[in-house]
Formats: sequence, structure tokens, C-alpha cells
Amino acid sequence: MATSRTFAGSGNQVAGASTRLRLDQNWSLDAQAVGSHDTDLAGARHDGAASFVGLVRNGRSFNYYLSYNGVSPGFRVPLGFVRRTDIHDVSHFFTYRWHPKSGPLTDWGPNSLVNGIWNYAGDLQDWTVRFPVQFNFKKRTKVFYRHALISETVSGLELGQREDLVQVSTSSLRWLSVDTSLSAGTRPNYFPADDLAPFLGDCLDVALGVQIKPISRLSIDETLLWSRLDGRAGTPAAGADIFENRIVRSRANYQFTREWSLRAILDYNSVASNRSVVDLEAGRHVVADILLTWLAHPGTALYIGYTDGYDTAAIDPMRRQLTPDGALRSSGRQLFVKSSWLFRF
Repeated sequence: MATSRTFAGSGNQVAGASTRLRLDQNWSLDAQAVGSHDTDLAGARHDGAASFVGLVRNGRSFNYYLSYNGVSPGFRVPLGFVRRTDIHDVSHFFTYRWHPKSGPLTDWGPNSLVNGIWNYAGDLQDWTVRFPVQFNFKKRTKVFYRHALISETVSGLELGQREDLVQVSTSSLRWLSVDTSLSAGTRPNYFPADDLAPFLGDCLDVALGVQIKPISRLSIDETLLWSRLDGRAGTPAAGADIFENRIVRSRANYQFTREWSLRAILDYNSVASNRSVVDLEAGRHVVADILLTWLAHPGTALYIGYTDGYDTAAIDPMRRQLTPDGALRSSGRQLFVKSSWLFRF
């Protein structure tokens, strides 16, 4: 792989190679090495390198994954997507499953994840340790529990966190599927008010997803996401709410024929925030989408869609932008038609 980019006297060249080695029936090795040479608009030069090594085992009972990802401080890839440089990222993950010969369980067992990130100076930046266990039952039912310890360095501060997560999902009935989760613990306030540093809060997340198929051609999906962050003792938000977020989505899809279908989506998003401790705009957002599709075959299709959005904001004609407001107002409508045609010879 090689890329080259030039613009107004600046330039960037990247070259790399990767390989995948099958060691035996269960084990494999992935490896990649990349180098970059970058000259910015001011003429400054940066040379860097990145590498990846992953050892993988896949099996019926025991699965294993060990990886190393290194990105030097001078690594530049404007034509790619690298979220973070100056890291040595090491991850260790395994799962083990027992398969009972009788009873309601099909398999069960623990997972384990240990991850650490260091910078090139050798300072530990972030680490995560997770202790999950999963139970898979007959009739497509799953129960998952995870306890996690997390440490993040945010704005030079080391913030230790914890999380307890429970997930339950089932689709034992042909016409009904349910997926729900509950998570509680601590989490940083990543966007504190201007005069505050990031700090920890008590978090609670709830997710619920339900899919109903009353008839074969109709499916109805309901999704509820609720998240809350509260202040902890000894922090600037002690005894106060930081923010609360509610997301509700309703989706219906009807298949008239093999080619024709109609989809409708209604989204509601509500944010309540304490602006004295968090830099997060409060408001409500509602959007409705309707899409009529004719799909003759892959490559040949016709889409007719309509979108209608509402926000708790008013239009400021002087600054040509939306300003927060308590009333729910129309913020935009769109009607579009898109078509594609595949000609076969």
C-alpha cells in the first residue's frame, strides 16, 4: 500500500505492507508496518511509523486475541483516519465456553479483557480491565454480565472509573424480539463548564429494544435509550444533576412486494443539562422520515423520501443561526428523489 498527497507546497507520503499467516488450524498471525513522511504548509517535516501485530485463536471452546498497536508521535496520514498518535496500545482478550449436554444452557463461560495504553515516553495513559460472563440459553436467549475497571487520562487528570453492566436478549417467539441492558457506575464529565476541569459523576444507562412482527410483511421496532450523569460528593457538581438524555425511536417497515417497500421512522431526542457544570446545550429534537423504495435488483433502485424536523430553537435572522428556545418549532423539511440504474450487457 502506498499513497501520496501534495497541496500548495506541502506533501505527504505513506507506504506500508501487511500480512496474514495461518499458523495451524486454530492460530493465525496478522502484522502490518507503515511509515510516513510529511511536510506541512510551513515547511516543517515530520517522519513517523506505525505497526500492528495480532495473534488470534479461534475454536469451539477457547478463543484468544493478543494485539499490539504502535503509532509514533510524528506519524501523519491526512488521506487516512488515525484518531490518536504517540501510543503503545496492548490488548489481551480471551473467551472460554462450556457446552452442557443437557439442561436449558447451550453454552456459558467467562470473557476477559485487559488493555493498556502508554505514550512513547513510557507513561501509562489509559487502562481497562473487564470481567464478563455470558450465558446462552436455548430458544435464542442470552444473559450477559460485565464488571469493568477503567482509568482515563483526560486533560492531564487520571480519572478512575467502574462499570457494572447487565444485558438480556431473547427472540424465542417468532413475532417478538427483546433486547435490554442496564449499566451503572462512574463516568467522567468530558465537557465541563469553562472554569472547571473534567471530573467524575455517577452514571446510569438504560437501553430497551423491541421488535414486533405481527405479520410477515410488517416489522415494528421500538428503541428507548436513557442516560443520566449525577454529581458525586467532593466534586463541583456534588448533590446536583449534570445531564440527562432521552432518545426514543419508532420504526416501521412494510414490504408490499419483493420490489416495493415503505419505511417510516420517528426520532425524539431530549437533553436536560446543568450549564453551571457541563458545557452541553439543553433542548429537544424531533424528526420524522418516510422512505418509499423500489428495488428491482442490486444496482437498480428508486427512492422517494420526505424528512420533517423540529427543534426547541428559534431562527436568529441577524446572526443566521438557531438560538436555544423552549418552544418546539419546525427546523427544516426535505423531499428527495434518488435513482440508480444498472445496465447489464
